[in-house]
Amino acid sequence: MFRPLKFLSLQARRPTGLFGQYVMTSIFNSVNAELNSLVKEIINPEMNDKILEIGFGPGKLIHEMAGIITEGIIEGIDFSDTMLNQASKVNRQYISTGIVKLTKGECSNLPYNNESFDKLCSVNTLYFLSEPDKCFQETFRVLKHGGKIVIGFRDDKQMSHLNLNRDIFNTYSLNEVVKLLTNSGFSNAQIVKKNGKWLMSYCAVATKPATQY
Repeated sequence: MFRPLKFLSLQARRPTGLFGQYVMTSIFNSVNAELNSLVKEIINPEMNDKILEIGFGPGKLIHEMAGIITEGIIEGIDFSDTMLNQASKVNRQYISTGIVKLTKGECSNLPYNNESFDKLCSVNTLYFLSEPDKCFQETFRVLKHGGKIVIGFRDDKQMSHLNLNRDIFNTYSLNEVVKLLTNSGFSNAQIVKKNGKWLMSYCAVATKPATQY
């Protein structure tokens, strides 16, 4: 039996087919707009940065940051073929010049060398991590010492008002997200918030210590 709620929740996790390409792309670009803006503001991309976005979706945030990068690179990883194809179209120009590189893969096993990136971000992907501790340990590994991580998300109180399949969406309190970062070795973990048109936007922000103890 077709279950619309489960179908939509699964599409939010991993968009597929024409529905993912058109409907979910439209939804993501609308729903994530304010969070993307806050993440970009905090990331503060500079011309020679090496940045990684995990779960880039339609690729809009990468496209916005790529306009600033001239000597660095923005890489993205996502496990949806549909989003990889969509984001590749959106960022075609920057991919051709080598500023953007997109890869299919999983957060729990990032295909990058240790200390590859200056900054790392992710927007509205936290709910879908099957192994959140492992994912955050991987983000810690690929960030350079002194590097910044920014996780844009909605907290458990906000998510409780949405019609979601709870078997697919895992929700977190603000303190739980800070704890995930701290337990993975990040320092100065804190929550940055900003009022939006409909919802408060939250970003968990932390740094990898400048030296390894």
